[in-house]
Amino acid sequence: MSTSSRTFLPTAILALALTPALWGCGLEPIDEGGDEGGDAIPAAVQQAFDESCATASSCHATGSALVVLSAGESENILSTNSVQTGEPYVSLGEVGDSYIATKILSGEMPPSEQSANDSVNTAIIVGWIAGVQVEGEGGGDTGETDSGEDTTDTGETGGGDCFVDSVSDSPVFTTDVWPTLEGRCALSGCHEALAPAMPDAAGAYANLVGVASGAGIPYVTVDSPDDSYLWHKVTGTHMFVGGFGSQMPIGGELCTTEAQAIYSWILQGAVE
Repeated sequence: MSTSSRTFLPTAILALALTPALWGCGLEPIDEGGDEGGDAIPAAVQQAFDESCATASSCHATGSALVVLSAGESENILSTNSVQTGEPYVSLGEVGDSYIATKILSGEMPPSEQSANDSVNTAIIVGWIAGVQVEGEGGGDTGETDSGEDTTDTGETGGGDCFVDSVSDSPVFTTDVWPTLEGRCALSGCHEALAPAMPDAAGAYANLVGVASGAGIPYVTVDSPDDSYLWHKVTGTHMFVGGFGSQMPIGGELCTTEAQAIYSWILQGAVE
């Protein structure tokens, strides 16, 4: 399945702190405790589970002694906790508090290649946990009241203005990412000159895409946010990949739409 067949829309992207743990094929049996869920698993996420997690009863398919991620049973992850760590398997919008996200981002799940789509599937799962609305997700806020009044979140966080107010289905750097970097990063005393230098849109793109960071991974790895230091810096996961310093931007955080634009742009090919 191609990345473009899965649609990502703007919602919150939050920082995480990783706590690796290994049990069986990927995840331990479920704890009967936990908060009540009530949310369904979106179709794109369930497909990702089916292709990369619920591949056999020795892993997470129906009949497994581990947590089952097959359709019809995977909803349990929304209301159960990890026995080993006590974390919820999934706390939507809270990647750092979601056990499945830590397992994926630590490289422990899946433990071996399950599908040619594993990298896309894991990005979809983590993105969904982070708050990214994915294909087949419904039943939530539509942005309108019964009277038709639009109540959609503007995507603002921290009371500041957003440099990107919406996310294109096919994001490109100059219109969907550069405005955020220009307004929040390419500033005097920061990345106007400091590496990666962002003197203008063309220079920033050239200094980010495929260019190795001090952490040893590229600032932007085409098609892979999880292998992109830029993404880790703006979500606060940079220490996990060998990074250093503070989460970016210093003194603030990205708007919902700004973060999702960066994520979607990288995942969909990092087009200039």
